[in-house]
Formats: sequence, C-alpha cells, structure tokens
Amino acid sequence: MKDKYDVIVIGGGVNGLCAAAYMAKCGQSVAVFEARNEVGTFCDTEEVMMPGVRCNLHASKIVPFLGPPYEELELERFGLEMISGHWGYIRPFKDGTALVNHNYDWEKTCQSIELISKKDADTCRRLFAPVEDKIVEAWDAFYFTPPSAQAFSRLVEFMSKIPGFPQNWADLTGYHVADMLFESDKVKCFFFDKMIESAIDPWHKGVGSLGLLLQILYFAAGCSDNTARGGSHLLPHALARCLLHYGGEIYQSCPVTKIIMENGEAKGVVLGEEAAYPGRKVMAEKAVVSDLTPVPTFLWLVGEENLPQEVTMAVQSYDYEGQVLFTNYWVLNEPLRFKCYDWVSKNLDPSIEKEVFAFNFGVEDPADYTRLMHCMAKGELPDPPMVCGACCLYTNLDPTQAPPGMHTVMTWACVPYNIRRWGDRKLNGPESWDDIREEYGDRVEDLLAEYAPNIKTAKVQRYIHTPLDNTRKNQSMLGGTWSGGAGVPHQFYLNRPFPGCGAPRTPIKKLYITEVAWARSTFLTQGYDTAVVVAEDLGVRNQPWWNVRGLEPYFRWLERHGRKRRIINFVK
Repeated sequence: MKDKYDVIVIGGGVNGLCAAAYMAKCGQSVAVFEARNEVGTFCDTEEVMMPGVRCNLHASKIVPFLGPPYEELELERFGLEMISGHWGYIRPFKDGTALVNHNYDWEKTCQSIELISKKDADTCRRLFAPVEDKIVEAWDAFYFTPPSAQAFSRLVEFMSKIPGFPQNWADLTGYHVADMLFESDKVKCFFFDKMIESAIDPWHKGVGSLGLLLQILYFAAGCSDNTARGGSHLLPHALARCLLHYGGEIYQSCPVTKIIMENGEAKGVVLGEEAAYPGRKVMAEKAVVSDLTPVPTFLWLVGEENLPQEVTMAVQSYDYEGQVLFTNYWVLNEPLRFKCYDWVSKNLDPSIEKEVFAFNFGVEDPADYTRLMHCMAKGELPDPPMVCGACCLYTNLDPTQAPPGMHTVMTWACVPYNIRRWGDRKLNGPESWDDIREEYGDRVEDLLAEYAPNIKTAKVQRYIHTPLDNTRKNQSMLGGTWSGGAGVPHQFYLNRPFPGCGAPRTPIKKLYITEVAWARSTFLTQGYDTAVVVAEDLGVRNQPWWNVRGLEPYFRWLERHGRKRRIINFVK
C-alpha cells in the first residue's frame, strides 16, 4: 500500500469498482478500500443453504450489458458470461392467464398482451414505432449521461414524439398515465410491477409517469431479465479483475472511518483500527470517491463539523425506506411450475416454461399498489403480501447455481423496514424482523402456492433473508434499502441524493459520491456517471476507447448470439 494515490474509492460495490476501473484505465493511480473481506457486498452469491446451492443474496437480475462499461471495461474478457433466454419475464394471474415479455422481440411481447387486450397491444405497438431510431439516444441521455437539465431535455424531447403519451406527464402519476393508455388492469399490473422493481413507484407525480414510460421503453428496447453464469458475484469479480489489470489496487478488510479534510477539501482517508492496516492514513492527490450512501458519507466520514448546515439537514432527512424487500429462497427437487404454464404453452410458446427467468405475483388489481403505499407509510406488513420486487428462477438459465437435479427460486416481497403492525399485532420496529421472519416467509410461500402449487411438494429447503439482514450485511444501506434510497421526487435524478448536491460532485471539494441520478443497479449507471465527471474534472476524459453508448453493447451481444431485435410487426 502506498501513502498516496491519485484517486481513492471508499467502498467496493459494483459502482465503486466501475468508477475505479475507469480511472485506472485512464492512467490514474487508484486504490479501493472495502470494509468487508470481499468486494461486491450487494452483488454477492453465497451458499447459505445446502452445499452447492448458490443464493444471490441481493442483485439477481444482472444487466451490465445495457451500458457502456460492459465493453469499455472489457467485462467479458475479465470473466463475465451473460446468460439470457428468449423469454425473460412472466406475470401470472390467479385465473390461469399470464403476460410474458420477450427479451428482444417487442412484437412477441405485444402478442402476449393481445391475448389479454387487443386495444392495449395496439397501444404498445404504436408507442415506440415512430421513435425506434431514437431509443439508443434516449436511453443514453437518461442513464449514461451525468444528470443535467440538458440531458433531461433530450429525454423530454423523445417523450414528446411518442404518439399518445400525454404532454402534461410531469403533472400526472403513473396511475393517471396507465389509465389514459390502457384498458386492462392486468396490463397495468404488468407495468406497475416492473416499475416498482426498478425503484420507481407509480403514485408519485412526474416520477411515476416517467417511470411508466421508462419501463415500456425498457421492454421495447429489447431488455428484460438475465443472469451471469455462476451467479451475481461474477460481476464484481470481473470489475475487480479489470481494475487490477490496469494497475488499480483493492484493499479488503479495510473500513474507512474518516475522510481527511483540509481547507474544505477531501484530502485522503483514515482506516479503522479494526482494518488490516489499522489507523493507516492514505492521501488522495486528486479525488476521493465514496461508494457509500449519503448518511455514512457525509455524517460519519466527513463529519457535521465540516458540512454546511443545509447539507447536514438534507442528509439527516434522507429517505432510505422507499425500497425495501423481504426475501424467500427455496431449493426444489423439480422446477417451479405455474398453473398458467398450460395456458401460455397453448397460446404463446411452450419454451417459456423452461427458459423464463423472472416473475412477480400476488397483485391482481391496480388498487393494491395504493395498499402498498399506505403500508409503507404506516409501517404495516402487507397481508396478503405484495410480491412485486422481482422474483427469479435462477436454474432455468443457469443450472450451475444448484446441484444436479435441484432448482432454485427466489421471491422478493415489498415491505416497510420499520415494521410497527401486522394486522392486529403490534411490532417493535426493525428488530421484530428476527421474530417474524419464518412466519411471514410462510405467508409468502402460501401466496405463491396459489399460483404454483408445487412450491409445497417440491421444497427441499428454504432460507429467509430480511431487510434487517440487508443492513447488517451492508451498513451503508440503512433502512433495509436495496436501492440506496427511496425514488421520491426530492431524491430523483438531478435531486439525488438531495437537491443542490450536484452528484456525483458534492459540496465538498474533490469529494464525489456514486449515489447519483436514481436507484443503484447492475446497469452500472452510478459508477459510469461518476467516472465521467471525475475524468472530466481531472482532464482525462478524452480516451480513444471511451466512446460507447448505452444499449449498444446489448444490441451487439444479441447479434453475436444470432438474435434479431424487432420493435413492431405493423403500425395501425
């Protein structure tokens, strides 16, 4: 370990590793300090059940090929192998019907919707046909351009050209727009579920309406649900290999306890006494990048004494609890089988049962999302559960994630972290998760059995992971959050993490934060946008290899695998 580096990154999550790898590839000396003994805390794969059963305890739908880092950081070269079926996502209903999304053929998704509502299918066909050639530009502007009024105006211009999309969307919720566009409640649930699993709630004005458009755009662009061979943790491994290859350094078991401040600037870090290098001071010549969320970054490491009062107030009121998930994992002795598979096989494609990766269930009426909103506000456990946080059938795509003949399933139910009530029972806040984990896990399992009865007969073992476990595992993710914080309007896009921060820059000179734009994800948006801004400030952005736009790596991946994208079959 050297005494100083050009850039220091605090935290070895996937977005911190992404930013660090870009800086190293630009020729900067870089050190990453990670508190745990392994990078990628929220993108990990562990054997918490029987040997050989690989559980992805957090990030599960791995989508780095939707952004520039996939090619610019050469993730395939460094060991990441993406796996994607033809059909990506299924939304079963209790009546035995379902909606299914195809991974690269929007017309086939529309054919699925047409089985439920011909009018809604034609609406979906019309929405993006006239702007298909602008999808890459819109995607790149929103996800892979640092937040700015100029970048947002490009997205607004794109939206203005979509036929039928309301021009007053900023004054509407997702509910409003869905009611204007679609007649079927099932179709509305299809998109609302995917919004919520992307950390965008439909009940917020502006954010909800924009989120609905982005979710339809996500499907129409040909993106859905994928995994990495061997499990989620292969992503941080590939990022770490890239960083090391280009001369960067990673120090694990090295928690940072303080950011060194001099004359209002971040100058370096101090490692904790429990670190592998206890109490060590390491200086940063050019920049300190925090891959932690706002409270630990500003209140714990910078310290209130070094912050303007308005920053302290903004960080103290940061909302972590908007996106919180309760997790069931199962290992089964046969594949999970939904009752809707017979209907899907007859009306769409028999291969769906064997290759679909993701699903949600339990919400049959759009009004139920309002029930979720009220439960979050009151600290009440949803009962029946609301399982719309993104569920996965890992072994459908990657049999290596379980022993031969075994199959793994994960469900994510949306819940509050600070639980105060469950029906007539009073609870005592987050610590109550330890008392009710198995009981609420039973409620989720019982609900799943209404859609896939063999969850009961095929079950070999079950493991429960609660929101409290999330925070215990990663103390940067307070309030049980998976996303880094709620996607409410005052914490969204230019306002994230708080209005006036200017993220990834911060009010502290030479200090940057990866909590930028929107929810943390394996898109690597946050790490990429941080890298862009740091590189611009250091004068090293002009690299010949730094020229890829969002979505382009995915489209090239499809071509290499013999898959042809299609938006529409006809336009009415």
